[in-house]
Amino acid sequence: MLGRIVHALRRRIALKLTLTLVGFVAVSMMLAGLYLSRGLERVAVESIEARLGTGARVLEDEARAGLRAGGEARSLQTFAERAARRTNSRVTLIAPGGRVLADSERRPADVAEMENHAARPEVRAALNGSAGRDVRRSGTLGTPLIYVAVPVSESGRVVGALRLAAPLEAATPAYESLRGVMLAGGAVALVVALGIGLFVAGRVTRPVVEMEDVARQMSEGNFRVRASVRSPDEIGTLGRSLNVMAGRLREKIDDLEREQAKATAILDAMVEGVIATDGHDHIILLNEGARGIFGLGQTRVERRPLLEVIRNVDLHGLLSESRAAADGEVVSREIKLPDPPERVLQVHAVPLRFTGDEPGVVIILHDITELRRLEQVRTEFVANVSHELRTPLTAIQGYLETLLDGALEEPQHARKFLEIVFRHTERLGRLTDDLTDLSNIELGRISLRIEPTDLTEVTESALAIIQPRAGSGRVTVKANLPADMPEVLADRDRLAQILINLVDNAVKYTPAGGHVWVEAQRLPSGMVEVAVRDTGVGVPKADLPRLTERFYRVDKARSRELGGTGLGLAIVKHLVLAHGGDLGIESELWKGTTVRFTLPTGKPT
Repeated sequence: MLGRIVHALRRRIALKLTLTLVGFVAVSMMLAGLYLSRGLERVAVESIEARLGTGARVLEDEARAGLRAGGEARSLQTFAERAARRTNSRVTLIAPGGRVLADSERRPADVAEMENHAARPEVRAALNGSAGRDVRRSGTLGTPLIYVAVPVSESGRVVGALRLAAPLEAATPAYESLRGVMLAGGAVALVVALGIGLFVAGRVTRPVVEMEDVARQMSEGNFRVRASVRSPDEIGTLGRSLNVMAGRLREKIDDLEREQAKATAILDAMVEGVIATDGHDHIILLNEGARGIFGLGQTRVERRPLLEVIRNVDLHGLLSESRAAADGEVVSREIKLPDPPERVLQVHAVPLRFTGDEPGVVIILHDITELRRLEQVRTEFVANVSHELRTPLTAIQGYLETLLDGALEEPQHARKFLEIVFRHTERLGRLTDDLTDLSNIELGRISLRIEPTDLTEVTESALAIIQPRAGSGRVTVKANLPADMPEVLADRDRLAQILINLVDNAVKYTPAGGHVWVEAQRLPSGMVEVAVRDTGVGVPKADLPRLTERFYRVDKARSRELGGTGLGLAIVKHLVLAHGGDLGIESELWKGTTVRFTLPTGKPT
């Protein structure tokens, strides 16, 4: 409860001002009351002392007469008791040596046992010839008393001291009523101070509270709010300054937001990934390119450690290496991302300096996976072409050298050698033709004459071309096409080339007694699917993704033996794509292969 009250006091400026004013008035009243109380008490004490002093002087003659008469204890005690009743006080008669001769509050038998009073301040002063005063607790009665003592003199000589005492409580009735009036006045003053404090605090703090609300809304991002300014004083000046500050902050924030939007748009539009970290390797910026490279999506990564977000030790090590480099030096590395599919990144890192902090690092990521793949394809292509050309050229050169060395004179050998040379030149011709076709197709130099084409007619003509070779290998080739097969939109010659390549491949790799079928069906999507299916040796599953690559062969020795160039399926793939279709291959080892491709139907647009 007390904690809540303190919290409320700390939060409310009006309450603070009010309580400060009330507290100030209360403290002032307390100090004034204490001062007045002490003053009244002192005045009351002095009044009683004056009364006692007057009474003592009145009784001085009687006391002198009693002492002159011989100082009989009984008469002196009677004097003390009678004087006490007359003055309403305690009366004590003391000899010059300090011995108590009589005391109105003690019995005569007890007076002789009282201690010597010569050391008492008021008694000492009286025995020295002057009036004495003191306020202290009485050892005899056990209550605070006001003492006044006067000397009793005769012929210029002090013959004793007469002391009158009254209780200190006798002074309180004199100012008790005044204290009550003071307390009532103080309470009224506090109530008035409270009312004035609430009124003044409300008037003073209302604009401050309004400005506090304006400042709170500004802290929440609303810089269009304004404080009402009604007075020309310091609070009004503060309100005007707050309004000016809000306007300028709004302008600055608008400028910063525009600049940030520009920077974000530029960074997100970059193909390269950009990562910026602070001196503690926490991410402060990650553009869309980097998110795409590492598959982060819209995950919030700002202010998180880089190694926690991207678990790549090589990339993390590049941060330390970049910080250790000289100013402005770019550290470049190639790193691999093992996650399937494997990718290769070229990474450039440069320190990012912050004022008074550890330097951060800016990392630029280039995905060069496709570039490295193309370099590998180019290398393999050059190696494959060189190998494909070298084999027939070596054979041609060898047989021609044999002929030149004298085999021409042997007709039975010369003709055989020339036939071998002729076959190898034919193979070279097919290879160069296929390379030319593939190059022209990839470069878009072949213009297709797309028109409605009878798929059944093209299929039968393609099978007629392959039939002699299939017959010599004892492979059955059939076309199973529906009678209501619609026309397809295709280039007739290129469609024939596709079918011839696929059927020829199927026949090559189908053993004697096997079968090859060409089938077709209309798909719900409106496309026509053509399938070339065989009962051949099949293809291992691991080799299927690479079948359409140039010069790729599953069984290289047999392929060369059968006269294949390794470019047929690559040409088929590009021709099918050029027609707007898709190519798919399914195979099971020693059970056969099915190659499917699709073609659009309908009339040309």
